[in-house]
Amino acid sequence: MAILAAILFSLSGTVAFAAQTPLEAADVPTFQLRARVTSCEGKELAGKTFTISLADVRAKVAGSVWSDWLAFGPKQAEEMLKRSRHPRFPVVTYLTIGGATDPTTVEIETRLKEAAPATSYTADLFGPRLTLVIWRDEHEQPHIASSAEYNQRYWEVFKTISIPEAERPKLFPIVDKFCSVSNDRKEWMDGFSNLARAGFNALSLSAHPQYLAQYREMLLKAGLHRTAGGIYEPVGGYFDFTAEKHAHAPDFATSRKWWVEPGKTTLDTIEKWAQARIAPYLNAGFKPEDMAMYFISDEPGWTYPMMFKTLSESPEGLQHFHDYLKAQGLTPADVGAASWEQALPLGRSKAVDLPSRRLFYWTIRFFSWDSARHFANCARALENASYPNMPIFANWSSGINRLYSPGASGHNPDTTSADGANGCHDWLEFGRMRGGTMLWTEDWFSDTLAYQWSYFSAVLRCGAEKSGGQFGGYIVPTSAGQLPDGILQKILTLIGSGAKGLEYFIFGPEYNFPGNCYSEKSEKVLPKMAEAHRMIGKAEDLLWPGTRPRAQVAILHPRSAEMWDERNIPIAGPIAQSADYIAEEKHLYLALQHADIPADFVEEDDLSLKGLAPYKVLYVTEPNIPAEFQQGLLEWVQQGGTVVTVTGAGAADRYDDPCDILSKGLGITEQQREREYIYGAVKFGVQKYGKVISTSLKKAGEGTGPLGNFTAFGPRGTLVSTPKEGILASFSDGTPAIIERTVGNGRVVHFTWLPGFSYFKSSGWEYRKIDSTTWHLPVGFSTAIRGMITYPVKTTKVVLPVTVNQAMIETPMLLSEKGAAVTLLNWTGAMQKEVQITVRVPFKVKSVESIKQGNLAFRQTEQGVICTLPLGAADIVLLRP
Repeated sequence: MAILAAILFSLSGTVAFAAQTPLEAADVPTFQLRARVTSCEGKELAGKTFTISLADVRAKVAGSVWSDWLAFGPKQAEEMLKRSRHPRFPVVTYLTIGGATDPTTVEIETRLKEAAPATSYTADLFGPRLTLVIWRDEHEQPHIASSAEYNQRYWEVFKTISIPEAERPKLFPIVDKFCSVSNDRKEWMDGFSNLARAGFNALSLSAHPQYLAQYREMLLKAGLHRTAGGIYEPVGGYFDFTAEKHAHAPDFATSRKWWVEPGKTTLDTIEKWAQARIAPYLNAGFKPEDMAMYFISDEPGWTYPMMFKTLSESPEGLQHFHDYLKAQGLTPADVGAASWEQALPLGRSKAVDLPSRRLFYWTIRFFSWDSARHFANCARALENASYPNMPIFANWSSGINRLYSPGASGHNPDTTSADGANGCHDWLEFGRMRGGTMLWTEDWFSDTLAYQWSYFSAVLRCGAEKSGGQFGGYIVPTSAGQLPDGILQKILTLIGSGAKGLEYFIFGPEYNFPGNCYSEKSEKVLPKMAEAHRMIGKAEDLLWPGTRPRAQVAILHPRSAEMWDERNIPIAGPIAQSADYIAEEKHLYLALQHADIPADFVEEDDLSLKGLAPYKVLYVTEPNIPAEFQQGLLEWVQQGGTVVTVTGAGAADRYDDPCDILSKGLGITEQQREREYIYGAVKFGVQKYGKVISTSLKKAGEGTGPLGNFTAFGPRGTLVSTPKEGILASFSDGTPAIIERTVGNGRVVHFTWLPGFSYFKSSGWEYRKIDSTTWHLPVGFSTAIRGMITYPVKTTKVVLPVTVNQAMIETPMLLSEKGAAVTLLNWTGAMQKEVQITVRVPFKVKSVESIKQGNLAFRQTEQGVICTLPLGAADIVLLRP
């Protein structure tokens, strides 16, 4: 969902309740209004005139004289609904006082056409606009009020929440936004002060130079001093060789200055752009360090084949492209060209032989790399304009996590093109290139999937660490509220995993930004949000400086394989995101998460003795691994590493040619098979032109072994030859299911099926339907399959920072010189009366404290510090030296 709207929200009327049918003009209450100015800048009004406007009806008045009654009738209602994104109650219109300057006091009287008493309101304005909200109640009675009056319904739940100042987070940016287009000082002060009371410590403000000083003054009165900002995309767009596609981006007075012609985005242009972006905040009185964070792009992405044409027509872009190809050690002949001038970007449909496949592969890799390079230049410029390491991020959508997705989807106009596809950044590469100082994504998923923040946090953290950066994320309360503690678990999973920034999308109110705000459900989610804030504040002295200890277990994050998804489908469909090896990667992580085994993510470039040196166990699902990295991985195994592979892993190189370096070296070879496509735990059949092109999720077989019985789902590999020893489990037909082999000083554990996905499917959990009233965390996972997945870790000398005496409880630890903070995340879905944890820290522990339970008794042993406590949804345990 586009976060842009947090800055550039609709100026028209809106919706609060999705169940309502769209309004017609006759449904909207009509009324009359008159107004007068009683003071302006504290000066005499003699000789001053004001233009008072209600929709398209205007009246001129002199001094403090009342205006004539202005009518808001059917015509105005019809025009308002035409401009509305969601024509439902409540709806809004605006009263504008032309000539008003800060401060201006205005008296307003309204009278509804239907029988109802007249109302009056006095507004303290710092600009010309006052928002009026119109609605009917449950009895169909008409109402009209200023937005400040209407908003009082939102502040009721805030009255029950008041985090003491000493317990509010001070260091972690906890950011939200109060949305308004009104200049009513009371409305803004109510919003700022109530959000501050609930533990929000920075509020995002639009870079409106005319009002930023007033916003800052009101922030200070609410006890806050930090803000945040952002823009839809950086200067020039996602690349410096293209034009900025969104000249209307939320830059207000400065946006249109930064329209850049293709190929004209230089480092000097970027520096000037960054200075202009930050200057309004500094000019308003904010200190550079008051900028808590800044988002540089929302859901960045581009489409093919459109970008092939754009690049081919840009001399500057082609120069970048050819330089990139040269940097890979390629020549024109390697990519099927007589000269570099003839080497043009290529789509998937023309990748038919090795030279063209090379060109296609590096074409796609180029776009991701070159965009990250441009973002890195923009991030550095914003740091220069503010301060070093200011949190600067591009927000990725949580469902993508791919640099290439074949098949035209979303806003891609080329739906019938054989080269139709979507492009994005490679998260780990983006982090390595420091495309932002903070990596970031969002969680438009329900509470039943709260545990997924652990996976996303691990990928973001590992990418950010490559350049010394940080990570954070958007929590979306409007997608939460199905489980009592769901949003609390989301927040604490993110922060407990090491995130150093958190922003909510978005309080609202809803009528100002329809379809995105949690103002209409704040009673469901806000108390738990505030509870999480209080827990973070009380543990902040250890959480904030803490970092995750380096894991000894890693998972290879796929990259090269993405270019070859749906290779044999002429016009690809939007199914590649659910390729079997990607589903397997995520669900292997889930099994490790449930076993409380921390795991890092590595990229293909890390597959070497040096890159894998910190790890003892590596899980591999990707079918396409470049040959030199297969060799590097093999050398690491021979030197003592344990690699865990699944069916199809390492079967081909980066150009999709069969590659046997890994299979020969490990001594386990499968027959080539087509990858399949899986969506969650539900049978997935994609129809294209009436033909089902993918029906995965079949049961692959049942089997048994020393670790127990299991049922496999999804694709199943066929071995070229059956080993005579090292078979750890077999299918009921006698074929091997798990094989273990010694390789030099190391070993391989190979699954001829997908144990990760089968583990997820074993829970019997299906995604909740939209209209479902029953929500729960997935439970009932196969202990046997989890044991099989974790067997390579448990039989290797892997030292875990924290161990717990039962499954389905995750304990990420953050460690610093000040101590250790262990976040306990209960994924069992039930209260646990007694949980025992053993924590290994490099210091002698003097005290152990639970945020929920207070001081805990503990004992220090050779295995670590041991303590027990009851556990609800989550807790934080603090160990101090």
